[in-house]
Amino acid sequence: MPEPEPDTGLPAPALTSPGDPSGAAPDARMAAAHSLTVEGYRLFEQKDYDGAIRTLERAVGINPADGPAYFYLAEAWLQKENLALAARFNELATLYLRNNPAWSQQADHQKKRIKQKSIETGAGSTS
Repeated sequence: MPEPEPDTGLPAPALTSPGDPSGAAPDARMAAAHSLTVEGYRLFEQKDYDGAIRTLERAVGINPADGPAYFYLAEAWLQKENLALAARFNELATLYLRNNPAWSQQADHQKKRIKQKSIETGAGSTS
């Protein structure tokens, strides 16, 4: 029986590789990027933010349109309090997740949290 996911309030990546809307199986590159995104999420959940960042950067290197990877990169940078990078990766997540209502809502919420943290720390505008 699989272990339950920790409740961090973040959406977990899908348990299966992302497919395209036509139902075709993902290619090897997409599957590899998805595996790295899942691993990055796992590292993030373990609070290994540096490891998560390294892994997620590999994911977007393979698949530059991997919206969830950008979302988790923004989360990791937010945890490390680098609000400029968190905001930049959130912009990319918002762009690549715009056609998925559930993820889009998460990205919008993330943007608000980054902006609020910026106000609290006096870090200035993250636009």
